[in-house]
Amino acid sequence: MNLDDVKSLTEKTLGDLLGKYGFDHVDLVASKDHDDEDALFLTANYRSGSTLPGGDVLVDALTTLRTRLQQSGESRFPYLTHHLEDEEGYEDEETKE
Repeated sequence: MNLDDVKSLTEKTLGDLLGKYGFDHVDLVASKDHDDEDALFLTANYRSGSTLPGGDVLVDALTTLRTRLQQSGESRFPYLTHHLEDEEGYEDEETKE
């Protein structure tokens, strides 16, 4: 699958599953994972005022997404993270000067 197809399928899938929790859109980067395998790094972005659903909902969303991607011929693993619009940016302690 090309990245536009992956993004479209991901936004449809996550919208269906996480829309009621404030899911807005997904950011997507194709890169290598820790084992140097091709992978998809996805960030699910949520509208202002949203709260993340429980872990069971998030795991179900990832499982469903992975299944739908595979059924569409995508072999890269999707690493899914979540970002709330109101959330402060993550700052790694090691990068502080």
